Amino acid sequence: MTTNIDSPAEAVKASPDALLKAAVSGGKPKAAPTVPTAAKVGRRLDGVAMGLAGAALALGTVLGAGTAMLATPRSEGTGVVLAEINAALEANRLEASRLAIASDRLDKSVAALKEVSEAARSEAKVRGGALTEKVGKTETALVAKIAALGERIDQAEKEQAARLAATTAQADKRTVAAATAPAPVPAPLPAAKAEPVQTGSITEPKPKPAIIESWAVRDVYDGTAMLEDRRRRLVEVAIGDSIPGVGRVEAVERRGREWVVVTRQGLVTPQPW
Repeated sequence: MTTNIDSPAEAVKASPDALLKAAVSGGKPKAAPTVPTAAKVGRRLDGVAMGLAGAALALGTVLGAGTAMLATPRSEGTGVVLAEINAALEANRLEASRLAIASDRLDKSVAALKEVSEAARSEAKVRGGALTEKVGKTETALVAKIAALGERIDQAEKEQAARLAATTAQADKRTVAAATAPAPVPAPLPAAKAEPVQTGSITEPKPKPAIIESWAVRDVYDGTAMLEDRRRRLVEVAIGDSIPGVGRVEAVERRGREWVVVTRQGLVTPQPW
């Protein structure tokens, strides 16, 4: 409900009590009694100041009327305000409920995340322990294999040294035996035979066998040849044995001053390397 004041002049003419009553009752304030004739001297005051005073009085009247309207439960404006306040309170209650639900969900999510984190941490510890144990077993097995390999290498070196010693001893024995043996008596030369007359075609000479460069003859004893490759690996072979990368040994024979091993791919001869 609003207070009807037609003009600032009316607001000035109306007394404060009348204005307050009009604001409370919702009616139009009545004009104050006419100023006596003797008071016309006061009209010399500045008109602007009177207008400002009237405006201030009108503003106070309006504010008072608004306060009265809020205090009166029968006013329709108060009901609207109360309805708006109730609506705002209801919206606040709904917002608080929504925030409570969201907070509850957040707490549950945080709890679930903590559980997942703890489970992952426990699984990581278990896997880490298993991995450490597995690495330890692997290291132990590797150390054992390295030790076994070292023992095999030592055994192979010992066997190779023993073979070389035996070969050297046999060579020394053969040298001593050859030095102490009597010189052979030359056999009588057979009578010269007449050279046959060739009546057929001349046969072509056989091609010279190839020399195998990857192996070399180091010694021969009792029909067994000691061979060495370019990686300083020693191998003992006899007739019927197989040379790695070459093939089957067909013969071990002496040609001139050297011993050779005959294979299908060629001859294995002493090499200078």
